[in-house]
Amino acid sequence: MKYIHEKMKSTLLVILIVLMTLYAGILVNIQKIIGINYWDIFVYLNNAMLFSNINIGSQLSVPPVLSLIVAIPFRLGFISETSLFIVSGIFFILLIAVIYLLFNMRFTPTVSFIGSLFFSMLSLVVSWSVSGSTDIPSLTFSMLALYLTILGVRKEFKYYYLAFLCFVLAFLTRYSAGFILLVILSFLIMNKKIVLEQLTKKNIIKLMTLFVITILIITGIYLSFQGNIPFLSQIVEVSSSTSVSKVNVGYDLNPLYYIELLPQYLTSLSISTFYENNLSNSYNVPTIFSYVILLFSAVGILFISNVFFNKKDEFNDEIYVCEENQNRPQNLLNIEIPKKVKIGIVIVLSLISIISYLHISYIITEVMFLIIVLLFYDLYEDKINQIDLLMIILMGIYIILHSYHPVKVDRYILPILIPIVYFMIKGLTDTITKIHLKNKKIPLIILIIFLIILIPINISYIHSMAHPNHHAYEEEKASIWIKNYDPNYSNNNISSDRGVTFSWYLKKYVYTTIPRVLKENNDTLENKLNSIEAKYYIDSSSNLTSIEGYEKIYDNNQTDNHLAIYQRE
Repeated sequence: MKYIHEKMKSTLLVILIVLMTLYAGILVNIQKIIGINYWDIFVYLNNAMLFSNINIGSQLSVPPVLSLIVAIPFRLGFISETSLFIVSGIFFILLIAVIYLLFNMRFTPTVSFIGSLFFSMLSLVVSWSVSGSTDIPSLTFSMLALYLTILGVRKEFKYYYLAFLCFVLAFLTRYSAGFILLVILSFLIMNKKIVLEQLTKKNIIKLMTLFVITILIITGIYLSFQGNIPFLSQIVEVSSSTSVSKVNVGYDLNPLYYIELLPQYLTSLSISTFYENNLSNSYNVPTIFSYVILLFSAVGILFISNVFFNKKDEFNDEIYVCEENQNRPQNLLNIEIPKKVKIGIVIVLSLISIISYLHISYIITEVMFLIIVLLFYDLYEDKINQIDLLMIILMGIYIILHSYHPVKVDRYILPILIPIVYFMIKGLTDTITKIHLKNKKIPLIILIIFLIILIPINISYIHSMAHPNHHAYEEEKASIWIKNYDPNYSNNNISSDRGVTFSWYLKKYVYTTIPRVLKENNDTLENKLNSIEAKYYIDSSSNLTSIEGYEKIYDNNQTDNHLAIYQRE
């Protein structure tokens, strides 16, 4: 039976990778039509040029891993946005494969296969799957780190080495991905007995050696090229909302922002008309199916391991698989505390976490949340599935982090869509089990129906995206114009409110000078342009009417995507 299970698991993994390769290929072609207009993605492209020994205005303060990987095709001569899209597509394929493997630790291969396909078709996932942002690559490394940690606990210690390296890569792809460490540590604490047995002197020395070498290499590279370690200051910045200016496009203090907009992120028939200018799925119109997904996800969380019904999981061999190496109960805290006292502690810590979240710091709330969840596990460890709990932690960690921070960008919340799909599957199964339907295949049949419903929604959404981004098109057209207007442009200083964009298109450093930011700092655009002796200023998004000392030499004469070029008189 185990052999058949493993064979099916491997077969479906191969089929999934083939399907995802075809799917990613379609998405890459769509992305080539759309183009790029998101600020950060141009930064990654510019950094890839730097790592290819061409500096066109790079920013080493951002995580380097994605740019380092994209620099490989750049060095081979494939210097284009398509290289970034393809690299993103490869990460997307890997992410879906890892989600499938993670789901296999709780569900059967068939259900895991459907669940991973389901995730790949959610609207927010589709929007950012191959866009060139770091969200999907960092999530891939994060999920790999978590998956390999589970293998390290349940199989062999050697998986910890790979898990650690994947964690480092996740962090250096996107700094906020470092919070996956809290999920990993939670799993290690839940399996403390096994982990302590694994920590032999030999294993500790090997792991610490790898840790020290990795830290020294990273520190040495940053200090050599930049003179500081940028993510230290960014961690401090993220932990404090006061460091974020209100001029930031994503500035929003609503702590329920992501919760309220979850339906828009799940399914929609088309992108919003505001998407091009705001690059946000928050303006999408959700389908009714989004609410069905959320309903079953909520049920899955509510019924988690049937704790509230005081009975063990009713095993359904059409959906669930047995856990390995649980060795429970193992008394998580090694302290005999009365059950009523533990429940009291959970209630008190819950109140403290709520108060601290909005008035002190999200970091305290994160710690309180983990303690609450682990205490809950300690109370009901003979009834709770560890993968279920990991998904709760994964969801909670990232909701707390991004809901607290004043900058709200929809793609930040991508990690929580994994547990939403996971609990949708579990909620559906639990519901069928509770109403005592005899046919065990019913949950699987309904999941297949759900997937069939999602496919045309997905096709409609992709179709709505398949047109050029007009803003990006106008920027590229203006870049071509200035090259023809001034063949000697590369020897002149150029500035723009979207400097990183034109650095990429013009393949030279373009100063970033944003009027609204200068105004916030009591400065003027004219002063800034004079200080850098800019011959040209490209107004891509500020909609200026004039600049003192400059004449307008180019105007695309459009209202929605207005762009103008000014030349020093």
